[in-house]
Amino acid sequence: MIALLMVLPWIASLLDPSFAHAGNFAIGLMLTAFVSGALLLSGYTSRRHRANGIELLLIMVLFWSFLPVIAAIPFIGASQIDGLVAAYFEAVSALTTSGGTMLSAPQAEATPILLWRAVLSWLGGLWTLVFAVAVLAPFGIGGITLIGSPLLQHEENAPLSSRLGRPLRLILPVYLLFTVLGIIALLAFGSPLVEATCLALSAISTSGMSVHEQSLADLLSGGGQGVMALLCFIGSISVPMLMVLTLGREARSSFQVTEMRVFIALVLIYGGITFFTLPNSSGIGVLWQSISLHSTAGFNFLATDELAGWPIVWVMLPVLIGGMALSTSGGVKVMRAIILAKDLGSELGKLSYPSSVHPLSLEGRHLQDRDFNAAWAFTAIFILFVSVGILLLGLFGTTLAEAWPIVLGALTNSLAIAGHLDMPLGFAAMSGGLQITIALLMIAGRIELLILMVLFTSSFWRYMR
Repeated sequence: MIALLMVLPWIASLLDPSFAHAGNFAIGLMLTAFVSGALLLSGYTSRRHRANGIELLLIMVLFWSFLPVIAAIPFIGASQIDGLVAAYFEAVSALTTSGGTMLSAPQAEATPILLWRAVLSWLGGLWTLVFAVAVLAPFGIGGITLIGSPLLQHEENAPLSSRLGRPLRLILPVYLLFTVLGIIALLAFGSPLVEATCLALSAISTSGMSVHEQSLADLLSGGGQGVMALLCFIGSISVPMLMVLTLGREARSSFQVTEMRVFIALVLIYGGITFFTLPNSSGIGVLWQSISLHSTAGFNFLATDELAGWPIVWVMLPVLIGGMALSTSGGVKVMRAIILAKDLGSELGKLSYPSSVHPLSLEGRHLQDRDFNAAWAFTAIFILFVSVGILLLGLFGTTLAEAWPIVLGALTNSLAIAGHLDMPLGFAAMSGGLQITIALLMIAGRIELLILMVLFTSSFWRYMR
């Protein structure tokens, strides 16, 4: 898929009269096609072997850490990217849909570079959904489950290609449909083709990578901003509801789901509080910005410097919660927040009435102790990673005020928001070691942290031996 999608920016580089990036994309395309073919041929005899849990977890880690190495090759030719480390950072940020970028002025880059960034973001969003259904939900990682959905149906002895291929075939048409509709809508509201394509790909994947350093309020018309906000919202809802939205009359039932109603309520409440309390926060742009933050896309829908005037804690609060489970957005996820809130409420009730019984359920499913334990385990590990990340950035000379928004943005895959805040040090000015550290934090956030902890267990290494 990397090789096939690289054809698009390669063609764009051939259409450029200067041919400035044709060589980089040609080399990247040939190398990617060669590696893909070699892997396919070497693994052909084991294609029908049963996939076990360790393999599913390992393929996620390899996807987010190894593929950016190949995807980074075309970025080396960008005028604002200096070296392989910076190119790897850009590729990781795009594939993990984090949105942090080395491009301080994206509009100064050539079309092939901008298109490749957007394509990688789109691909990363697609595989985030596939891995969520094929790995996170079956294992109940962090309390995230999906019961009774056709997305989860697979044979017990199914090979790896089937475990990943079946949800891919179900999700790809719906994901592609909303992407195409978004591009058409942006074109209808006056955006040029390249701009509309890049923005739609970035919005549906909630990566937040823009084509201009200006805010969307200055770049797009009012209708275009509404389309972008809608795409960010679609990207932040769970896969089953994303598929239900294409079923016409049955789409109404998705808005009766508790997680969807809580998510919409959070967006509206946050936008309302912001509208009435923060200065210079008026108009529909506040609602669009609320959607952008809750979806962890991180687009700026306000005037260019207006978002930088918001309290940093207030900006990062919705990013911390994030969007719905099994979506392209990052963060703790609304479902986990609901599970934790229910457990806290139950414990408080027991303090008043110790002998009382509080059966808890979510969407008709009785919540068990393992659900609460998984949600609390994820929260504890998330706090641990934030603490360790801040300490690591401190070793590179980053102050606490600068470090915690970057670490939180990387772990919640919402690093695009950092480009709109008053950050004295841009990613391009950071050292190579600091860029690699932030890239690893983005990978850790995308693989849901708990999977990363598996790599440090004795059972994993016994399996590898």
